Amino acid sequence: MKKAFLVLLVLGLFISCQIKKEQSHFLDVKIQDLESRSFGGQKLTLEFEKDLEALGIYTFATFAETKDHFIVVENEELVIRYLNKSDLTVQKVFKIEKGRGPKELEYIMAFDASDDFIALADNNLLKIILFDHQGNLINEFSTKRKPFRLNVSSDRSLNLLFIYYIDEADSTFLFNLNEFGEVNFAFEKENYAEMHPFSTNGTIKTIKDTLYYVGGYDPYIKKYVDGVKSYSRATIDNHDSSLNYITVISNDSRSTSLSPAAIFSSRDFDVKKGSIFVIPYSNGDNDFSFIDVYASKDGSYIKSFRTIDVPDKINVYEEERSILTIEKVGELEKPVFRKYSY
Repeated sequence: MKKAFLVLLVLGLFISCQIKKEQSHFLDVKIQDLESRSFGGQKLTLEFEKDLEALGIYTFATFAETKDHFIVVENEELVIRYLNKSDLTVQKVFKIEKGRGPKELEYIMAFDASDDFIALADNNLLKIILFDHQGNLINEFSTKRKPFRLNVSSDRSLNLLFIYYIDEADSTFLFNLNEFGEVNFAFEKENYAEMHPFSTNGTIKTIKDTLYYVGGYDPYIKKYVDGVKSYSRATIDNHDSSLNYITVISNDSRSTSLSPAAIFSSRDFDVKKGSIFVIPYSNGDNDFSFIDVYASKDGSYIKSFRTIDVPDKINVYEEERSILTIEKVGELEKPVFRKYSY
């Protein structure tokens, strides 16, 4: 009996160690061992194309999907446009006053929307402002750091990605706040001591209690549930991001900057239907016209879709198998909406 118990104990310890080992490895997978992208099977079919300038949109930041609309925010002009989801015609517009006072902004660094309200972040004023969809102020509050990305969660809380500075190497850069600006929780800390200050300048998307982060300069996909990291997975390009940075020395000061040869990891992404749709870096290469698809469960690469031109922004339709992109066309890089089915 004792012998059987010891055998079971040793077996249990072995299985436990193996699970911990696999989980530990899974949390920091640095490569996806693929030689090339997979374009087989399904293809994107263009449904329609629409010129942004024809809609009066010239300085767009990004766009978000609600139940009834696509919302496009112009970061410099402070204009918010609501577009019909079927044909992208403008349904309504409201403009935020420019300034430093109540209900005013200077520059929209980030925004997101739910069916109840929109949230906008100004990293000049260190300010978050919330409006309902009629343009009425809900709340505004200040932040201690510069906001870089913002997401609205289904419980009306806000996930904020702040700009990371080199003297904050031991701190988190992601926080969940309520709509009054109070911190609900900080996301899991990571060691940034050996990273460059641009390493956290990615993009975030929130679905219920889950946040996805895709790197802007470093090729990582990360998933957090209630602020705890589930995985960190390198994208399939997995380029050497150390070549992105240079150290500038001036008198007694040193600073880190992007090198002229910097390669962006991703431009934008969306998460729908169990998949992460990522626009990979293009680095000015016009042949880099595609969207990579990863499994949201574990970050593993699935396939790629070719687009007509290099996409800059992406939104995957919630209710149908369609993708909306903003692509830059021709030598003048004129921005157009393109809707694809897949």
